[in-house]
Amino acid sequence: MKNICLLGATGSIGDSTLGVLDQHPDEFKLHSIAANTNWEKVLQIARTRGVQKVCMFDPKAAERLQRTASELKVYAGMEGLLELARDPESDTVVNGLVGAVGCRPTLQAVECGKIVALANKETMVMAGPVIHAALDANPKAQIVPVDSEHNAIFQCLAGRPVSEVENIQLTASGGPFRELPKDRFAKITVADALKHPTWSMGRKITIDSASMMNKGLEVIEAHFLFRVPYDQIKVVVHPKSVIHSMVQFRDGSLMAQLGVPDMKIPIQCALTWPRRIELKTGRLDLAQLGELKFYPPDFERFPCLQLAYEAGKMGGTAPAVLNAANEVLVASFLDEKISFLDIPRGLEYCLGAIALNKETLTLASALEADASARELASSYVSSR
Repeated sequence: MKNICLLGATGSIGDSTLGVLDQHPDEFKLHSIAANTNWEKVLQIARTRGVQKVCMFDPKAAERLQRTASELKVYAGMEGLLELARDPESDTVVNGLVGAVGCRPTLQAVECGKIVALANKETMVMAGPVIHAALDANPKAQIVPVDSEHNAIFQCLAGRPVSEVENIQLTASGGPFRELPKDRFAKITVADALKHPTWSMGRKITIDSASMMNKGLEVIEAHFLFRVPYDQIKVVVHPKSVIHSMVQFRDGSLMAQLGVPDMKIPIQCALTWPRRIELKTGRLDLAQLGELKFYPPDFERFPCLQLAYEAGKMGGTAPAVLNAANEVLVASFLDEKISFLDIPRGLEYCLGAIALNKETLTLASALEADASARELASSYVSSR
């Protein structure tokens, strides 16, 4: 029986994780949960599953929850997230938090020697070298990726050394604007961008998918997760989202992981690896699919992807700047303060205007870069 700490319990990753846990009550027990503001849903999850420890990142939500449910131990803010992440009673931390807020809890869990089922890509993007150092210093700790693409790579590698890898191929759906004429991008609305063709996700990651920044962040994440050079990380557009990613080995073998687009599959893989147990979800019928199509990425129409490669290769604090600025710009787009095209424009502006530290990255320098980039991106939004 594994005790699970679920960070981001009220989001799409949280829903899928609870779906896995509900199918296997003899394998897993939900020990603690965290969310941002939705205290009503947290209360419902806690009471139906016997959870005693919860954290609301928003202090007002924490106060409201504690007044309503005195039987619960309620934590608040970042310190609350860190308390749940280091709690010795939990074995595995599922990090489904959205944004840079997920970085410190991941680091805390690694430093405590835990298994982290990581769906928070921002952790590795903004502080990959810091996480590397923590993993090297805590050999009992392990990060197993939950993002469908990185989990697919994890399964294809199956513990094989990176020296055998020729390249990694991240698949991308292409989002809702893969075939939209470039001259119509200026008129893209929030409603348009939230219509993802294959996945049901939160608002922020759906916008990232529409701009292909999500794939750019995944390129940086793959670099740090698997310690593969950027020149060996490729992106291929695969609209049906059936092949979740591939690994090209040096002997010519190309390994792929296929499955229906259901996040319960990579989540369960991360929780049970190397075992595979039953999961009630859809099954692929290749004969019914008929054909699978692939296309090269269009860097001109989706400049966010190119900017991510450039920031990754810059190293140092550049990925943290990229990630933080993107969070501000996406939130501003969702609030209809800027246009869809202002997202890549704002990113390019921030990467060019901020002083980048290319020395050895520390958590402090990553967090400082994050704060500076948010301030600069907010100024850019105000100027629009």
